[in-house]
Formats: sequence, structure tokens, C-alpha cells
Amino acid sequence: MTILAGMWSFAFSIYLGSIIYFGISLAAHAILLLMFFFTMAVFYDAEKNASSWLLKLRKDNG
Repeated sequence: MTILAGMWSFAFSIYLGSIIYFGISLAAHAILLLMFFFTMAVFYDAEKNASSWLLKLRKDNG
């Protein structure tokens, strides 16, 4: 996913015609990927430990 984010960041910067956009786009993609994996890790850990908030969330959502 990191390579894919870098590829799309590069393609976006080429499309806009400036390499400055590459750094901005790459940073934005990296932040989004980090947030995604952090969220995934929190839910994985909660499921592994049978956390009460996850059980309540599942019960409330049906």
C-alpha cells in the first residue's frame, strides 16, 4: 500500500506539473495510511482481548 500511495502521489504531481505536489501528496497519503493501520490495530487488539467497548458496539449495531 505504501508503494501504491507513492506511485499515485507521483502521478498526481506529474499531472499538476510540479514536483512540490509530490511531497505534499506523499505526506498526505502516508498520514492516511498510518491512521488506517492504527485504527485497524486498535480494533484487532480489542477483539483479541474481548474489550467491553467492542462487545457493546457489536451488541448495539445488531
